[in-house]
Amino acid sequence: MRNLYIFLSRTAHIFLFLAVAGVCVYCIYKSSNYKQWALNAANKEITGPILKLQTKYTDWIDLQKENERLLEQNRNLLALVYNHVRSENAMEIVYHGDSLLFTYHLSKILESTVNKQNNYFTFDKGYNDGIRVDMGVISSEGVVGIVRNVSPNFCTVLPILNSEFKISAKIKKTEDVFGVLTWDGADIHYAQINNLAHIENVKVGDTVVTQHSLIFPPNYPIGTVSSITPKTEGGFFVLKIRLLVSFSKLRNVYIIEQNYSEELNNLMERAIDE
Repeated sequence: MRNLYIFLSRTAHIFLFLAVAGVCVYCIYKSSNYKQWALNAANKEITGPILKLQTKYTDWIDLQKENERLLEQNRNLLALVYNHVRSENAMEIVYHGDSLLFTYHLSKILESTVNKQNNYFTFDKGYNDGIRVDMGVISSEGVVGIVRNVSPNFCTVLPILNSEFKISAKIKKTEDVFGVLTWDGADIHYAQINNLAHIENVKVGDTVVTQHSLIFPPNYPIGTVSSITPKTEGGFFVLKIRLLVSFSKLRNVYIIEQNYSEELNNLMERAIDE
């Protein structure tokens, strides 16, 4: 208590000065409109940078929310388009009346590599979220990969950028030019379709899509034809494919649940056993 009294006695003149100064500023502020404007302008100069930072932070938070809203909206559009549209030449199993063939689980990338021969990605969904091995993974741009391992809350994905990855692909504008798409480990932007017996009407820039897949939506984009290698010694052509997904910038994906996968797999196993 004595220390407080000493402190106040020594600093009383400072508090008195601040109080008098405050009263003087208030009186000046009220004395004319011009002085009010000048003081308000000075105040804005001082508080402006702080308000700017506050606004940027608010905009950043709002942008995150808007981005999540757009991702959810895109998920719903994917479900609408690839569950209820079928091609005349598509397999009958890609459509099942008015029921949903695919369910799309939005997931975020946690860890990835793109500079190895066998790259893997880790995402924030696991079997607690309904994720299972061999589910397809796509982004809004194109095919990403296939789920390889699953834990309760996470999963690892075998991406196109892995030497073990293979998928049946075709040229979108024609049904008779198709093959197996693979990655040779040379460039993260390109893959290949090898051993093509013919390439009639195929041109650089043609779109490459999925073909006859139980885990990917039919005709889902993969890339575009970048170059066509002339017939090799074995009599086959090779297409170099520019991938649509920018794997180094990948952040959000959709893991595809095929709602009839168990029934279809059982049916196929019975057919093989017979």
